Amino acid sequence: MTKKTKFISAFAVAVWALPAMGEDSIQKTRSVLDQWVETKQILSEEKSDWRLEKSILQDTQNLLSRELSRMNEAIDDLEASATAADADRAALTEEKEKQTAAAAVVKSNIGALETKVKAIIKTLPEPLVDKIKPLIRRLPNNPDNTKLSLGERVQNVVGILSQADKFNSTITLSNESREIAEDKVVQVTTLYWGLAQAYFVDNAGSYAGVGKPGTEAWEWTEVEGIGPQIKQLLEIYEGIEEIQFVEIPASIQ
Repeated sequence: MTKKTKFISAFAVAVWALPAMGEDSIQKTRSVLDQWVETKQILSEEKSDWRLEKSILQDTQNLLSRELSRMNEAIDDLEASATAADADRAALTEEKEKQTAAAAVVKSNIGALETKVKAIIKTLPEPLVDKIKPLIRRLPNNPDNTKLSLGERVQNVVGILSQADKFNSTITLSNESREIAEDKVVQVTTLYWGLAQAYFVDNAGSYAGVGKPGTEAWEWTEVEGIGPQIKQLLEIYEGIEEIQFVEIPASIQ
C-alpha cells in the first residue's frame, strides 16, 4: 500500500469516527489535520525550491570555475607577454644606446667629411658633377653652422660618394665642348673609363687625346695621330663595329 493510500484510509477512519467525538475534539482534529497538510505542502515546496536553487548554484559554480580557469590562463599569457616585452624593451634600449653612440661619432666627423667631399668634387669629371649638382648644393658652406639635420648631411655625403663609385665602375660616353686655344672651342665625344682615364675625339678625327684626373680638375692632353683609333673605339662601344683590339695610349697612376 502506498503512502497516499494509507493517508486516505487514515483520513476516512478519522472522518467516520467524527460523530463519536465531541464538537471541540472534531475542531481540534480538523485544525491539526489542516496544519499537517499545510506543513507537508510547505516541506514539498521547500524541497522543490531547494532542488532549483541547488541546480542554479551548481551552474553558477561551474560558470565561475570556467571563468577562473580562463582568467588564470589570461594571467599566464600576460606574464609571458610582459617577460617578452621586457626583453624587447631591453634590446631596444641597448640598440638605441648603440645608435646614439654611433650618431655622436658621425656628428663629430661629418664636418670633416663634407670638407673632404668638397675637395674631391673639383677632381670629378664634368658629366658626374652635372649629375650630382643637387647634392653638391646641399652641402653646408659652414659645417659648424648649418640648419641641416645630421641625417640630411649624411645623406648628401653618401649620395655623392655613391654616385662617384657608380661612375667609376662603368664606361660613360659624353658629348662635350673643349677649348683648345684662345677663342677656339671644339665639340668632342669623350669616353670615360670610370674615374681613371678618358679619351676624346672630334667629329673629323683630327683632334683627339686623353684625359686624366688632376689635383684641381681633369687634365686634357692632345695626342696627334690617334684620332682614327679613338673613333674606332667609340664605334665599337656604340656597337657599330665588332669588338676587336684597338691600340691606344694609357697610363697607370
